Amino acid sequence: MDKLYWISLIASTVLLGEDRVELYGTNVDANGSIATATGNPVALYQDQIISADQLTYDRNTSVMEASGKVNVFKGGQYHTISHYSRINFVDDTRYSAPYYGIDQESGLWISSAEAQSCEHDIDLKNGMVSGCNSADPLWKIRFSSGDYNTDNMWVNLYNARLEIEDVPVFYLPYFGYSTDKTRRSGLLIPTFGVSSTEGFRYMQPIYFAPRNWWDLELRPQIRTSRGSGIYGDFRFVDTASSQGSLRFGYFKEQSPYALEHDLAHIKHYGYDVKYRHNAPLREWFDLDLEGESGLYVDGKWMNDVDYLNLQQSDETKNITANQILSRINFYYSNKNDYYGSYFKHYQYLNVNSNGETIQTLPTLHYHRYLKSFFDDYLLVSGDATATHYYRPTGKRAIEGNFNVPLTLQTALFDDLIEVSYTSNASAKVIGFYANERPNETGSIYEQGKYAQLDHTFNIGTTLVKSYDQNLTHILNPFAGYTSAGSRYYSGYYKTYHSNGECVAGNTNPACEFYTLSNPSDTLSMGFNNYLFKNGHQALMDRLSQNFRYDDQGSYYGELQNELEWKISEAISIYNQTAFNHDRNRITKEQNTLRYNSEIITAGIGHYYSDQLRNNIPTYASYWTADAAYRYNRFYRYFMNVAYDYHESLMKRGEVGLLYSQRCFDLGIRFVQNRRPVLTNTYASDSVNDSYIFISIILKPIGGSEFNYKRTKN
Repeated sequence: MDKLYWISLIASTVLLGEDRVELYGTNVDANGSIATATGNPVALYQDQIISADQLTYDRNTSVMEASGKVNVFKGGQYHTISHYSRINFVDDTRYSAPYYGIDQESGLWISSAEAQSCEHDIDLKNGMVSGCNSADPLWKIRFSSGDYNTDNMWVNLYNARLEIEDVPVFYLPYFGYSTDKTRRSGLLIPTFGVSSTEGFRYMQPIYFAPRNWWDLELRPQIRTSRGSGIYGDFRFVDTASSQGSLRFGYFKEQSPYALEHDLAHIKHYGYDVKYRHNAPLREWFDLDLEGESGLYVDGKWMNDVDYLNLQQSDETKNITANQILSRINFYYSNKNDYYGSYFKHYQYLNVNSNGETIQTLPTLHYHRYLKSFFDDYLLVSGDATATHYYRPTGKRAIEGNFNVPLTLQTALFDDLIEVSYTSNASAKVIGFYANERPNETGSIYEQGKYAQLDHTFNIGTTLVKSYDQNLTHILNPFAGYTSAGSRYYSGYYKTYHSNGECVAGNTNPACEFYTLSNPSDTLSMGFNNYLFKNGHQALMDRLSQNFRYDDQGSYYGELQNELEWKISEAISIYNQTAFNHDRNRITKEQNTLRYNSEIITAGIGHYYSDQLRNNIPTYASYWTADAAYRYNRFYRYFMNVAYDYHESLMKRGEVGLLYSQRCFDLGIRFVQNRRPVLTNTYASDSVNDSYIFISIILKPIGGSEFNYKRTKN
């Protein structure tokens, strides 16, 4: 075995401070100030390991030359390969030809004819970059020149040409990307598209991250035959206990497009504010309280639904609804009491004005947590709320609600049977102010008071039995009877209780504030059934039935059943059914069947509803289905569909293919989607869009998506 020699160069220690160059090799020869190592030589300096066929080091100039299969490992992260390399350890410069560098974490590599570096900056000439196998890369970006900063992990390429399977597909005079996941300012992945009605579409996100506690993303867009606009997201973390975001947007239509499509607005704008704070009283007001406090803000406003439709080029991802709800919730809670304040604002997008929409600004809430007495035989809690019903046009109201339940409970027959009695006392008071709408009179808005006392008796048991193979069965039958006790009505509540006018579907403005239901005795029965296998729920079945008794006699409530059954590891069923005895028919049913495995995932669902609206049957039938098939580790096929059977209308359909490798994703999908719009002719209308999406992801750099859209009214 060859003897291993090593030499420590004392002269370089003087030149390089406390750091020294260590040279190892089977053969090490010293000739004056020059040391040459051969036979698998290795040099160590700081966090670098250098190997080659031959290493030569001049201790006077602190220059090392490496030739033949040169490998440099730096910091355990970056690896470079070249045929020849010259390193100056004093001024930290390096020359390599040819040059090959790879990032160990991301797998991204750069190859060039030659490279010169100084400290953290590397200048490159005539090369290519890719994340694929370097022997035969599926994709690569060729460039004439470039530079790489190993400190901030950023690469700039000039005259960049993207090639896929050696076929040129795209050219950019400049292309820059990050080699790590650090937040930094710059351009994000753009999206392109062509539409039959909107022309060429281009959206270019711009990202700003000057501080570690906030960032801003701006998304300017242009639709050449429709208009242009900008959307943005501002996100921040102001304390360790809070975070928030602000989304805003503005889009202006071109006049010919707005006229052709009869749009209600030529400008679309809005905002969306979210904020959450887990300790506002402590951090804002320096209050050292025993309990906890919280603030939640979710505020939205827009002038019409197209503010949502235009947020991104892929409009199928937008969530649209006729009703927009904004909320602000604040609470303080300790071990005995809860205090809350809730603000709710409703905006309906299918109308031109929300001036008569009732808002709750605010609701004040006090809750006394459940208190037990006499060894938990007696339970008492309490609630009080005050709600301000506000709207710009029409009457407004302030309503108070009070509720105090008192429960006596015990267990019988060695805890086999659980029984309880609850006396529930509640009251309401309401007052009105502001002006009436046209054709209204103040007499219909007199102050009202209401009180009630109900009695509820409950009985139930929970039976548990274990079987072999880690199987556990749980039965929970129960029954409850509520007796409608005393009632007191005065003023507003007495007027509309006596005449029975305020029922579902009544358009009397005064009925907007009437929330009482007719008193009746109620018998509730139910049966819960659970099956657990190996600690996981395999079956859940809940059956319930109500019977109501009033002055008109007795009648059945709807029989309801909910079933969730995991038949096997791959197959599961969900069903929810409601049966109306009076109409002798199923009034609601939801069914879902799913199959999930490593190769195939599929599901089919059906929603059915047959409800009475103003004593008129309202029918709905809605089908959904989805499936995905993984042919092998490269190819995945998928589809989904949503169909309104009652309206004979396809709401959404999608079919696509995803080709995926370690370094490359190619996706193609065809989508049909129906989206709402606001027009002058109809307050609520919709259009049908057909898309072809093509997405290309160059891992780990990123990618883009191109889509073609065809729109029909």
